[in-house]
Amino acid sequence: MQYTIKNSMLSCTVDSFGGELVSVVKAGKERLWQNETGEWAGHAPLLFPVCGHCGVTVNGVSYPIGAHGFAKKTEFSLVSKTETSLTLEIESTAETKKVYPFDFRFEVTYAIEGNELSVSYRVQNPAQTPLYFACGGHESFALDSGVENYELRCEKEETFLHLFHNDDGYMTGETFDYGTGKVFALPQDFMQEGRTLIFKDVQSRKVALYKKGGEKCAELSFEGYGNLLLWRADNAKYICIEAWTNLPDPENTEDIEFSEKEGVIAVAAGEEITLTRKISY
Repeated sequence: MQYTIKNSMLSCTVDSFGGELVSVVKAGKERLWQNETGEWAGHAPLLFPVCGHCGVTVNGVSYPIGAHGFAKKTEFSLVSKTETSLTLEIESTAETKKVYPFDFRFEVTYAIEGNELSVSYRVQNPAQTPLYFACGGHESFALDSGVENYELRCEKEETFLHLFHNDDGYMTGETFDYGTGKVFALPQDFMQEGRTLIFKDVQSRKVALYKKGGEKCAELSFEGYGNLLLWRADNAKYICIEAWTNLPDPENTEDIEFSEKEGVIAVAAGEEITLTRKISY
């Protein structure tokens, strides 16, 4: 089922399957990728309880969780809805415990105010033992032309050291230095064949997408997320700006305990944690 929230500036539609944002319209213009070329059917998947290829090993037992976790392919239940906000949820089940052995409640809340959309993840631990999770966003931003005509402007100076992944999505240990500064020009030559730009431990918690030498398209803030990834499918006119807490596992290594992985968050028994990203269009 799809739900729409709106105000005088934005109209946002969310699908209960995956809890995914599927449309954002401002001033009559669609701001999310709509798969016009058939290259990628996603829009803004929710990444939980892992981002990328990240193994879940708990007490020495490894669980077969898929890339980006299971939230993106799970039917969410409606918690509440107003004209300008919407909350959906999933909870642990016997099926989720086959790949992720924790009790949890995961809520996503979409809320709009003016031209800003907030996306909040609320993770609750109903158990008497700690809960461990990672999460991230995968929002797409529709472009009027090729990515080479756009740049990302960061609030702080960054060292744009890209970390390579292999064809299966695991980190290779190789790097490429794109230099230092506050502006990163999107490299059309690299962003092909499913390759993702991965920047670890960025200093900024706010980035803006601009046309080169021109208008501001969108701004994303991501307090609580330490890594920034950029992706698109081949020559499609969009860019995904993804804030993640964790990164994929290194290739050809034995998995370690999930709780010990960098970017994995602990929630104490009976407690909860909320992380919020904000997007202005």
